[in-house]
Order: sequence, then C-alpha cells, then structure tokens
Amino acid sequence: MNEADSLIRTLPDAERSEHLRALAGLINHLWFTLQSPIVRQYGNLDPDGDYFRGQASKQGMAE
Repeated sequence: MNEADSLIRTLPDAERSEHLRALAGLINHLWFTLQSPIVRQYGNLDPDGDYFRGQASKQGMAE
C-alpha cells in the first residue's frame, strides 16, 4: 500500500485524486474488517496503542 501511495502521488492531479480516494477506501475497509476486531480483542497488538494511551493520560492530567 505504501508503494501504491508513492506511485499514485506521481500521477497528474485529476488522476491522482481518484486513485487516492480508492486507496483510502481500501485502507479503511482493511482496518474495519481485519485490524480493528483484532486490536479490540488483543489491545497489546495495537501499533499506536501506547501513543494514544499516553495522550489520554496527558489529557486526564490537564483537566
């Protein structure tokens, strides 16, 4: 997907927009059908979990 993104960004504007929307749709579909259920069940597999847990604790301290 990263390679597709890099390649798409070399296209002319009119073409790029359509392909970027399609790639975003694919990523969205993969997240909600595959990764999200796994991360909900096994939170330690969330690659961004530490970052977001850290953000939540910082917000809690600020309040």
